[in-house]
Amino acid sequence: MEIYFIRHGETLWNTLKIFQGSSDSPLTELGMSQARKLGEKLKDTEFTAFYSSPMGRTIATSKLILGDKKQEIKFIDEFREISMGNMEGVPREEFEKKYPEEFYNFFNNPKDYAPTGYNGETYYEVIERVKVGLNKLLAMHKDGDRIAVVTHGVTLKALFHIINDENIRDLGAAKVPRNTSLSIVEYKDKKFNIKVFSDISHLED
Repeated sequence: MEIYFIRHGETLWNTLKIFQGSSDSPLTELGMSQARKLGEKLKDTEFTAFYSSPMGRTIATSKLILGDKKQEIKFIDEFREISMGNMEGVPREEFEKKYPEEFYNFFNNPKDYAPTGYNGETYYEVIERVKVGLNKLLAMHKDGDRIAVVTHGVTLKALFHIINDENIRDLGAAKVPRNTSLSIVEYKDKKFNIKVFSDISHLED
């Protein structure tokens, strides 16, 4: 089985450095262009199934990637983005000023990230949720299937944390895949093999 993990295109709040979490903002013109370029790269790739998180920015990205292809987009709720609680829609500067420790830990120390003050989701909760989604995906497919999953930055960090079987202390240093980046993972004999990670060669022309 091959899984094509894709991050959504650039959004308005990405450009304004505003936390999105489980809230949404629209794709920018650049974000739409990024998705179309990835769609062009994948135009001859046949997918057994095409999945998206149930959020607007991933659904929009999925539709642009598929273009004229008549393929159903299926939703996996567990692959939605980390909830930032009351900090969703808040600029990073304001978040850092109000919750300096949580802001630092969000980016650098996931183990101690404690967003209870603003009803956010911990990294532990995200990892467990994403693990459920990944197991669901593996149970639905078999050897020889090729599937696509369009999701989010922190969700992808959690997915690769699980795939690499890493300690949560290492999660802070893990890179967030770029907008519309493509990562390809092979799953065979109950083992993962990362063939491509965060490829954005489709954006380089």
